[in-house]
Parts: sequence; structure tokens; C-alpha cells
Amino acid sequence: MLIKRKLLMIYSILSISFFSHSVSAQDFTLVTQEFHGQTDRWADDQMGGLGGEIVTKAFAAAKLKFKINWMPWKRAQDAVLENSEKNAFILPLTRNKTRESKYNWVVKIYDNETAFYTLKKNKPINDMSDAQGKKIGVLLASSYELTILDPKNGFKRENIISYPKDSLLIKKLESGAIDAWYTGIMGAAIIIHDEKLNSKHFFHGKTIDKEANYLATSKKTSKEITNKVQKAVEKFKKTPEFKALVKKYYGKNY
Repeated sequence: MLIKRKLLMIYSILSISFFSHSVSAQDFTLVTQEFHGQTDRWADDQMGGLGGEIVTKAFAAAKLKFKINWMPWKRAQDAVLENSEKNAFILPLTRNKTRESKYNWVVKIYDNETAFYTLKKNKPINDMSDAQGKKIGVLLASSYELTILDPKNGFKRENIISYPKDSLLIKKLESGAIDAWYTGIMGAAIIIHDEKLNSKHFFHGKTIDKEANYLATSKKTSKEITNKVQKAVEKFKKTPEFKALVKKYYGKNY
């Protein structure tokens, strides 16, 4: 009888351990860097910005538990591709030909328009040809950098200045160390405000590109997990709250 009780106790402990592991395996990790207006770092476990609010509100509505890992953007991409726990998702990742085959593109979150920012005392840059011969600042390891470095655009590598933070780039532009800053329109105004710079000193030219920003994961992540995430976000995108968020951050209807 005593042996039987011990066996039952061991079985119970193993069952609880297995169940706990199964539950924790269903938790999700959101990996990102702080991008102003897109993934604002409200706290270590709270994400604002258009992408941050869409994804975290969608997860909450679907009762999907998650944690947030804040990392430099290049390391964030590498971590999700490694995806050792097979539950990591990255946002907001721009879908392009360079990245296409590397990721599982789970769900589109929103579009992000890009442009060249310059000082108002200079001429606006309205297309790639206007930017030739100028020193261009761009965020390191970003879709903006990939666009500028694309050989078809004809820029010389020595004229491209890459930094890991946009806050450094706007200051380089203000000081005249670079002639233009290529970035997303949505976040630029917020960066200028947060850095306590005079917005009247800067302006942007015509829209250069419209990037599709996604919630993505590695191809190691199971279809069961990606389907849960995709359904949660797609369902949220049909709500009035989603439309209100787009208008809040982008000033336009989606």
C-alpha cells in the first residue's frame, strides 16, 4: 500500500511538471527594439506604438500570454531566427525580398510610409535621384538601410551612415553631419519631439516607399502556434479599436 502511494505521488509530480511545461510552452515571446510610434517602450512588460498596441491588445483579447524581449534590432532578428524555444515573434518586421525566405510571415500589422528628412533651409529630397551624392543617415540593420543599400538605387557605401538609434541620426542631421535621414514618417515626428528638438527645423520630401510591416517568426515555429497568433491579430484587425489605433498614430483611416 505504501509503495502504491509513493508511485501515485511520483506520477502526480511528473504529471504536474509535464502540464506546467506544456502550459509554459504555449506562452509567447515578442521580440522588438523600441521604434518611436511603432513599438514604444512604456515599461519592460508594456509596449505602445501602433504595432505594439495592435499586437498586445490582440493577444490580450485572445487570452494569449506573452513576455517582451527588448533588444537592438540586429540582435532581435538573429534571436528570432534562432528561436530556440520555438515561440518567439518579431515586430514590426518589414517584408522585403532580402528577408522573404528567412521568416514565416505570420500576419501583416500595418503599412509604414518612408521619406527623406532634411533641414528646412535645404531643398527637399523627393526621390532617390535627388539624394545622389549626399550623406544619408539610416537605422542600422533596418529595412530603411536595406533599401538605401540596394544597388539599383546607386548610392556609394561611403555616403551611407548607419547608426543603431534614430535619436543619434536626427542629431547628426541637425548638426549637419549628414544631409538627410531616411526613415518612416510615422515615427520621425515623435523622435523629434522626444529629443526636444525644434520641429520647424526639419521637413520631409515626398513619400518614397510604403513598407508592409509584419509580425513574423522563424520557420521552426509550429503551425499550431502561428495559427493561434495569426487568428488573434486578424480578428483584432476587424474591430473598431484597431481602426481607432491606426487613426491615433497615423492620422488616417485604414
